[in-house]
Amino acid sequence: MYAEIVTLTVMLGCLLCIIHSWLYRSHWETVAFFVGGFVFGIVRENLVALMPQLYTYPDHPFYIGAAPLMMGFGWSASFYACWIISGRMVEAFAPSLSERWWGVPLISAINSGLLSIPVEVAAGASQTQWWIWPASAMKVLWEMPAIVPYGWAGAAFLFIVFFQTAMRRENTPRKNALTFIVTTLIIIIIHLVYLITIRTIIVILT
Repeated sequence: MYAEIVTLTVMLGCLLCIIHSWLYRSHWETVAFFVGGFVFGIVRENLVALMPQLYTYPDHPFYIGAAPLMMGFGWSASFYACWIISGRMVEAFAPSLSERWWGVPLISAINSGLLSIPVEVAAGASQTQWWIWPASAMKVLWEMPAIVPYGWAGAAFLFIVFFQTAMRRENTPRKNALTFIVTTLIIIIIHLVYLITIRTIIVILT
């Protein structure tokens, strides 16, 4: 029952984000962001399933390959929520950052890393078995491995940097959207290499 509740909640949250984007951003930006986010989530999690040092998904109602369906919606929603909130924060407190390519993505990364804590700990990801980390994972911050906030932050930073870059290209909105969706495959590779690097550093320092 937990898995079904989590899946429906994540899908509803993503739907609300899609509606917000459709109303306040261009339609092709919306398509690019959420299709790209879905592809990122599903392909990335299928690759993660091949890496025994990371987490697994034991019990979900719907899968695409080894990835629960909710992960495509979950990554999309978390990226979008952190991006929109971070954009507002930058406008209010540090407008000059909006002129830098890394400004909003950096704040989004920080917010995404912070978001991982309530999701993993307060919301009980380990208790509800959204995903399960192996015993070899370093347990800090209650039941959350140290790598988690870095993983969320890195994914958000890469996704938003590539998204903003792709959508600013001097092509048609449709072509920019398709370019970004394909580019998410590159983002996945960079992010997994980043994760392995961060995990190695954590192992060395602990």
